[in-house]
Formats: sequence, C-alpha cells, structure tokens
Amino acid sequence: MKKILLSLLLITVLMVPTTVMAQDMEINGEQPADSALAENINSNSAVAEVNGEKITQAELKKQANINQLLQQLSQVDQQLVKILAESKAGNNVLKEYQKQQLDSIIDNILLEQKAEEEGISLSSQEKDEIYQKQKQAILDQNKMDEDQFLSVLEKQGYENETEYKNEFLNNPQLKVNKLIEEEIAADIEVSESELKEAYESNKEIFAQGKENVSFEKLKPQLKQMLKQQKKRKKIDNYLSDLRKDAEITKNI
Repeated sequence: MKKILLSLLLITVLMVPTTVMAQDMEINGEQPADSALAENINSNSAVAEVNGEKITQAELKKQANINQLLQQLSQVDQQLVKILAESKAGNNVLKEYQKQQLDSIIDNILLEQKAEEEGISLSSQEKDEIYQKQKQAILDQNKMDEDQFLSVLEKQGYENETEYKNEFLNNPQLKVNKLIEEEIAADIEVSESELKEAYESNKEIFAQGKENVSFEKLKPQLKQMLKQQKKRKKIDNYLSDLRKDAEITKNI
C-alpha cells in the first residue's frame, strides 16, 4: 500500500495512472473480476519484452488494475460492471483494456530507456523543486496540513518523510518528464491566429448561460489547451519513431 501515495505524488508524470488518496479501490479482495483472466494475472511470466527488458504479468496487473476499474465504474453504472465481469463480450472488453495498458507500459519503458541513453539527469535543486511542488499539490487537493500529510505517510508504512521523498525522487519517471520537456516539447508555440481559431470554433461551448465569454478572458486557457494538444501529438510521434527502432515482442 506504500505505492498509493507515491503514485499520487507523480501527478504530472506522463504514464502514471491516477490514484485516490488513502482509498482502497479493490473489490472482492485480490480476486480478478474475470476468472478467464486469473491465470494470466497471477503469473509472473513475461507478457512482453522491450529491447531485452521484460514486462511481467504482475506489472501488467498493477498497471491495468481491473478491480479498481470496475470499482470506479460501479459508482456510475452497476449493470455495466456486471456485464463486463460476467459476459464473454465484457471479458473481451477487459482483455482489450489490458492490451492498451500493456502498450502504455511499453511506451513508458521506451521513454525510460531513451532518457538513460541520452544521459538525462536531475540536479539536487531540480529534484527538490519537483518534490515540493507535488507535495504542495497533494496538500491543496486533499485539504491536508503538514501533520495530516505526515500521518498518512506513517499509515502507508514510511518511517519518515525523508524515506518517502527518496523513494519518490528515485522514480525513473522524473527523467522521462525532463526528456519530454527538453527534447520533445521545448519548442512548442501557439500563435495568436491559432488561439482565435480555437475560440471561434468552440465559442458556443465556452458560453456561460446566454453570454459569450470574451476571447481575452479565455486566452490563457486556450493557450494551455492547444499546447497540451501539440505536446501530446509530438509525444505520439516521438514514441512512434522509438517503436520503429525498438525490438518489441508481445505474448498477449
């Protein structure tokens, strides 16, 4: 359970799935929702290999977390969860979801390998700034004070904040983030004409009641939105190139 809070702290990391603070999202203990998936989920055999680096069933199980997915869906539509868990068509959907999650793991490994190849590193100052920024995000989002934060760390099994911070800062995803910012997304720009086009195309969506929100008021949000779209596209293209040059085998 120590990893729950750690995943929360990595909210800006590209491939880390969203987690809920100190909340157990599993249903029916550790039993998989689909018995047909049980053999694969409980095995530590390799489901894929990326440039010689193996991905195990256990890693895929952790990434896909079918029980957590169904728990979240049950809060919206319990009938849908029943169909997914009990029907053949539903099981096929869950298996496709697993394959998508496997692709996410593969992409992440490719980025980690590229970061190592490029010699990406972070200074002590950079690490401390990242940690403090994300720690503050947790405090703000969960309306926690320092004492409550330390209490949660203790419940998660950390002896102190230093242990937690060291574990967080050793995560290879931090280097992946720096790789993305320095080599992929560093030169992304959004022109005034692009901003105006996005505003005109979505004016009705942005309207509050019967009144349109002015372009100048929405400009910061539009700029952020378009930059994120461009960033995502550049990352996809970058990953596509990495995949072309990689040796990837998948067993599911």
